[in-house]
Amino acid sequence: MTVELMPGFAASLGVNGWARIRCYQRQDGHPYNCRVVDERPYGLGFGAAARVIVASGELKLGRAGVVPVPGEMQTIVRFSVQDAPVWKGPEPTKTQLQLARQLVERALERDEPEENDVLDGLDYDRRLVVQPWVDELFVEVRAQHPEMMAIQLARVASENDLRRLLAGQYVALPDEDLFDSAAPVSEAIENAFEELKRRYCTQYSCDSSEGAHQTR
Repeated sequence: MTVELMPGFAASLGVNGWARIRCYQRQDGHPYNCRVVDERPYGLGFGAAARVIVASGELKLGRAGVVPVPGEMQTIVRFSVQDAPVWKGPEPTKTQLQLARQLVERALERDEPEENDVLDGLDYDRRLVVQPWVDELFVEVRAQHPEMMAIQLARVASENDLRRLLAGQYVALPDEDLFDSAAPVSEAIENAFEELKRRYCTQYSCDSSEGAHQTR
């Protein structure tokens, strides 16, 4: 079983992984008492994510024909990093950018937007090691963040929609895929994540092959 959903830190580093989950299965096919048997790489949250995925849905863990077989079953959930969407639409006008900057500035003043947790899924003890790296490497990225947000918003919202948002009126949001593809990239972001991955994979293992040595 391969899924697109994966822990945020591993996704940011571009590290694939997997987890083997063992569950008991009811007569109706629903799993319960699921536990992590193994995961690679360790410490990135693949086991916890896979356990939630398996336990929250009806999976064909074990069947005789089309009839679920009650008992203890196991499955492997594989996580694959997806290619970042690429913006193929037109670039915003100066007016769109000005309006978007006003919206971002207003939102930041109100502390409305929440940044994604860069360390999502990472074990607590590793967060203590990695957080100082993030604080060091992402200074320039944080400085660029408001402008990057403005560009993303201006790409997907028309001038009229931006004016309506500034006036406090409701505007339907674009679909998630379109909005994600509108996120600009910068050399600072790419360099920061490249160095973060180098440091992390040097100190810990990023090897997802079975039997790989895992630094705990």
